[in-house]
Amino acid sequence: MGSRMEAWLRVLGIVVLAFGVGLGAYAATRALGDTEFAEVVTRYERHPEHPLFQAEYYAAAVRHYGLVAGAVGGIFGGLVFGSLLLGIASVLARTEDSTPVSAPPPETQKAG
Repeated sequence: MGSRMEAWLRVLGIVVLAFGVGLGAYAATRALGDTEFAEVVTRYERHPEHPLFQAEYYAAAVRHYGLVAGAVGGIFGGLVFGSLLLGIASVLARTEDSTPVSAPPPETQKAG
């Protein structure tokens, strides 16, 4: 039973690692290629007091910084949680390899 649990933890760790890093890389690629945000920033810098440019900037900033947060969170989360699952699988494999030795209970010393 434990070997199946170890195998499932390894598979889940690899999937979480790959999914997190892949999602983070996709979000980073989208954030780096966000030319619309750069255009909105230049328009907003020319007219910072105009409410329409402010609203356009805030909407573009939410999307752009959300992509940045998704990139950082995806890569960091995938690495941390995938490694955690793989580490638990390794610990489980080591505890299965070491069979417990049935030793007699320690004798108590009597005073006297």
